[in-house]
Amino acid sequence: QKMLEKRASRHLRQKAGPYKIPVVVHVIHNGEPEGTGTNISDSQILSQMSVLNKDFRRLNADAVNTPSVFTPVAGSMDIEFVLAKQDPEGLPSDGIVRVAGSKSGWTSSDNYELKSQSYWPSDRYLNLWVCDLVDNLVGYAQLPESTTLSGLEQSSNNALTDGVVIWYKSFGSSDDGPFSLDPNFNKGRTATHEVGHYFGLRHIWGDDSGDCNGTDYVNDTPNQANRTLGCPAHPQKSCNDITSMFQNFLDYTDDECMNLFTKGQVERMSTVIENSPRRQSLLTSPGLQAPVVVANDLGLRTVISPQPHACSTTITPQVEVRNYGNNTITSARIQISVNGSVVDVQDFNHSLLPLQLAELS
Repeated sequence: QKMLEKRASRHLRQKAGPYKIPVVVHVIHNGEPEGTGTNISDSQILSQMSVLNKDFRRLNADAVNTPSVFTPVAGSMDIEFVLAKQDPEGLPSDGIVRVAGSKSGWTSSDNYELKSQSYWPSDRYLNLWVCDLVDNLVGYAQLPESTTLSGLEQSSNNALTDGVVIWYKSFGSSDDGPFSLDPNFNKGRTATHEVGHYFGLRHIWGDDSGDCNGTDYVNDTPNQANRTLGCPAHPQKSCNDITSMFQNFLDYTDDECMNLFTKGQVERMSTVIENSPRRQSLLTSPGLQAPVVVANDLGLRTVISPQPHACSTTITPQVEVRNYGNNTITSARIQISVNGSVVDVQDFNHSLLPLQLAELS
């Protein structure tokens, strides 16, 4: 029903412009200098952003390699991936966070620990974690939280793990620089594949172990018995002698063989973006806009004490403040109220001297 409604109002989407998705890249490294090993460079990250924007909009140069039998159904999605311009606290950001991880290598079973190393609210940002995956995975994604759209019934509702994890050797494209990438996954298509999952796409072969009875819930992708590995010659035949679309981003071929989403896949992803709560909220995320920095903007960052469970009749408040403004703060006043009545006013002229932009005290 949601997809039918979307088709009926497609002209409204054309007037609204592209979907804009704010992205934060969490580089979970092993302590190397920036640009070395797992601590990948900014240019490698920018390369991956370029691949995502080209692949989803069918601006990828190898789109010309799509076989003629599939070009009528090849789809272009009106979407733009943007590195976040402000962080969750409203401070200016380049959308890249670098953290020395608590482990040197990660497996899919480390999902919670990995993502707790660095996380931004998933209702406002597409979290991409880049790390050294050591269990023969090049990436994995969390499907969108459950909607009425078929194929998402088993997806997780956990906001704290929502996003995409990518092996650092399959992040970015060798077309953009001499990055240290795996030769089979060196065009940035791992992220394209996994972000497709993030927006609700399923594997093109329907995950049915060769039975030809599975589905990816998209009508214009041919029925395919199983995953395709490597980079075979076209055509390949599958269920009932149907030509396989192994060039699809949701197959398992090497990066150089992938080159298209279908119109049906684009429609499914668009439906998810417009209806799945944490995907829909990305479209109005403050992360898409550069923050407006003003003077004298001291803010309460955290209440350290009391905790919500405090039972004592006497408490000693402790708070953490941050200067969100563009000038140095030399004094501050903190007023404490209980049930609307002021119970204490504290002036500070020493412990905050000087409190500069983004410093903590």
